[in-house]
Formats: sequence, C-alpha cells, structure tokens
Amino acid sequence: MSYRPKYHASVPSGWSNDPNGTVFYNGKAHLFFQHYPHKAEWGTMHWGHFTTEDFVHWEALPVALVPDQPYEVLCGCCSGSAIEKDGKLYLLYTAAQPELQRQCLAVSEDGGVTFVKAENNPILTADMLDDEVSELDFRDPHLFQKDGWYYFIAGARVLNAEEIAALRAARAQRDGASAPKPGDKPVNPSAWHADEPLRSPSAADVSGSDTQRAGYGNLILCKSRDLYHWAYLGHLIHRQPEYDEAYYELNGVYECPDYFELDGKEVLLSSPQNLPQRGNLYQNVHSGLYMLGRLDFETGSFQVDKIGEADSGFDFYAAQCFRMPDGRAVMIAWKEMWDRNYPTQKEGWAGTYTFPRELRVEGDQLIQKPVRELDAFCKNKVSCPAVSVSDGKISLDGVCGNVIRLRFTLEPGTAKRAGVKVFCGSKHETVISYDREAGIVEIDRSRSGLPFKGREDEVNVRRCEVGRLDALEMELLLDVSSLELFLDGGRHVMTANVYPDPEDQDVSFFAENGEASFRNVEKFDVVV
Repeated sequence: MSYRPKYHASVPSGWSNDPNGTVFYNGKAHLFFQHYPHKAEWGTMHWGHFTTEDFVHWEALPVALVPDQPYEVLCGCCSGSAIEKDGKLYLLYTAAQPELQRQCLAVSEDGGVTFVKAENNPILTADMLDDEVSELDFRDPHLFQKDGWYYFIAGARVLNAEEIAALRAARAQRDGASAPKPGDKPVNPSAWHADEPLRSPSAADVSGSDTQRAGYGNLILCKSRDLYHWAYLGHLIHRQPEYDEAYYELNGVYECPDYFELDGKEVLLSSPQNLPQRGNLYQNVHSGLYMLGRLDFETGSFQVDKIGEADSGFDFYAAQCFRMPDGRAVMIAWKEMWDRNYPTQKEGWAGTYTFPRELRVEGDQLIQKPVRELDAFCKNKVSCPAVSVSDGKISLDGVCGNVIRLRFTLEPGTAKRAGVKVFCGSKHETVISYDREAGIVEIDRSRSGLPFKGREDEVNVRRCEVGRLDALEMELLLDVSSLELFLDGGRHVMTANVYPDPEDQDVSFFAENGEASFRNVEKFDVVV
C-alpha cells in the first residue's frame, strides 16, 4: 500500500520540507521547495520544483538549485523566495552553514526551468547590514515589490549591545578555524532513525548550547533597487504591552516569513520556533502565525493589531502566499511538522503540502478556503438535507471514502459532544468532535492508524477554540493520509496527517449525551 495523497502535492522521492519561491509566472503557478533528492531524510538542501495549472495535478520539473558552490557546503541552498523582474525569474535564497547564514541570488531566463547563480554570491551577509543582525541566524528572505523598490523580510536573531560584543569575539575566533570542505558530512544536529522524530536542523541549533548563539528571534526588513545591493531598515517585532512576552523573547527564529496586502489590511505570516503553548494555542513545538498590522517602510517596524494562529492542527509549517492573475491570494504550507516521525520514509519519500487555500481578511480574521479549482474535480455528489443522531452514531448511504470532500452544518442541540468520524475501519478511526459548552473543536488521531512520535507532550490531540455556536459549518478534505478541516466558513483551520489502512474508508456522524443534527450534508469524490 502507499500513503501518497492523490490531489495534494507530494515529493516524488526523497525528502522535502519548506515551500519557497511560490509564484505565478509564465502562465503557471510554481512551487519551489526544500528538497533532498538522495534519501527520504533531511540532508544538504536543494530546491525542488513543481508547477501546476489547476492545483490538483503537479508537474515535477528538474531540481532548480543544487548546492554545488563552496558557500553552500554542508547545509546547502536553504529557504527563500521568487520574484519576476524584466521577464526573468529570480530566486533569493539562504546559503546556510552551521555558523554562517548568507543570502544568494539565482536567475532563470528559460521560463523558470534552469537557474544560474550570481557570480558575486553570496550577495548579502549580516555584517553588511547592521551589528544587531546575527550572522548565525539570518535566513528565509521573502521578496516583494512596492513603490519602485524591492524589499525582503527575513527571519533573524536581533542582538543587544552586550551580545554584539560577544559575537564579535566569537567571529574573530571562528575566522581562525578551518572552513568546511566539499564532501564533508551534512550537518543534522540530532542523530535519528526513520521511526523516530526528526528534529528541525535550525531548531536544534537555536535551542542547543552553542555559546555563540545570541539574541531573540525577530524579523528584519531590507530594501534594494536592483536585487543585488541592499540597505538595512530595521527589525519588525517590537514590544507591545498587550501581547505576551514570548513573542519578543523567542528562543528561535520567526522562520519563513511572508508579507502581503489583502482586503485593505497588511498581513505578515511567519513560523516561530519554540513558541510556548498558551492554552489551546501553539500546541506544536513550532507554530504558524499571522499578524495583521502596519509595516513602516522607513524604520522596518511592524505595528501589530492582531496575532492569530494560521492553523490549529498538527501538520502545518512555513506557509507561503502568492497572487493569481485574477487577484486571488493563494497560500500553501508544508503539511508536516518538525520534531516528528515520518511514516512515509519507508516508502522512499517524505513531504507533503497543504491543498492551496484562497485567503481573505474579514475584520481582524484571516479566512481560508480551498481554492475554487477543486470544484471541477468534485464528482459523484451524495447529499442528505438533514439527519439527527441521539446518543449514538449513524452512517449515510454513499457518504464514505478516503479521497473525498465532505461538507455539512453541525447543530449540536442538546448533545454534550457531537461530530464526525472519518477514515474508519475495524481498528481505526479519526475523530472530529465539537463541545459547544466549551466552544472547542477537537481532532483525535490516537486510533487513526500508524503511531506518531514527537517532542510535544501530546502528539495525538489538537483543540481549536471556535466559540459557542448553535450551528457550525464544517468542510473536510480527505486524501488517503491527509485531513484538512475548515471550520465556520474558514475562520479556523486544522490540518492532520493520519496513516490508516487502505480499507478504512467509512464515515459516521455521532452525538454523545444528547441529540445533535447534521444538515446540508454533501459528499463528493475527488476524481483526479
């Protein structure tokens, strides 16, 4: 059997993680991604490359970036972004080594298939910007254009005066050491096996005992006229009394940032490492945030009006957004999580991506829904106007499958808890429940199939606070080993990988300690 999804992007073989360089270019949507083609495990990073015209079929193109330069030794061509300039496609990426992270450029003149690296790479190092930017943690530049300027936002550690002095001393000591050589073993900071959790390489660096590591995680803003010469503007995250200290004293980096304007609001995406859990927020070791606010293009400061969690599930990281020709903002993320095991490694591959989501902003809420292109692949509709369940469960004729789209409205009524069970079989089930009194939706994958291991205290249950509602809209995308749950019209989203048996395709609706109703039930097969 295979756990490979049918309509989600997944690496054909080897390893993949962060999406980078998401862009609509030359008539297609492009998804570049962190990739190690030689084994289904993290290694010296390459850039893999997919294109799509419908967000369901993904064409694998040749590897876009190969770590073949001395400045890419050990960690490789790490995350970054893409932008079109004068008809050419430019990639800005991080050349990472354990104690040095620098930014590089590559350009394509053949429609985004092959790329030539700039002769003066690395084009930008931390010591060319400002002493407050740590050269050890300066990565994942996100490119965008505004008012005739090119800008990038990057994850970084920002140092105080005492730390700057210490880092200068460490830099002098380091410069006297021997440089890494081609052929040296890639740096993966934790020994691991395929069935054990793989720790994020960068997370292990920043949370380890490296005495040269300093500063708190932040984001920085730079600008340029030509993509080659950059000026430092400042760091984005400044202390605001209405927000928790953990946002300003992050033991890690705000990785894989993205910035865009949408529905009259400015949106900042990022993936902070080691953000402490707060109630039912940030239950994974590493998180996905969105911030609404205002970016000052003179000082680099971002005034935060709202902080929200982009996805409250298990498997969501490094979200990136791009614009379609019709103006839609489309987001895609790595549908995995660091500090976990990856069962598909036994099949020779590891790494999937969320189904692309259309974004809107309503008030202070980021709204996410599956891209409308999915509608064309939804076939064999089965519907039921209404069904009630009292202290038990019920199955509906034709409502089953493991490659389906399922929509309904849950009216919890008198039930203490009600919801739906998917990927059900004789041994397995994945349970989605709503406790109206608590206002919480829960996904429980403790009996979903193959077991999970991770660094969190709880790897099988995730909870999302949606409030006390008399009716809750639910939309589920099921795809072999993938579950994406859109709640309340896309105001909340929860993503989970599960690994059931192939025959685990039953769906049932349930209520506990009372009666609940399920209205406007619609199930579609997703036919690829």
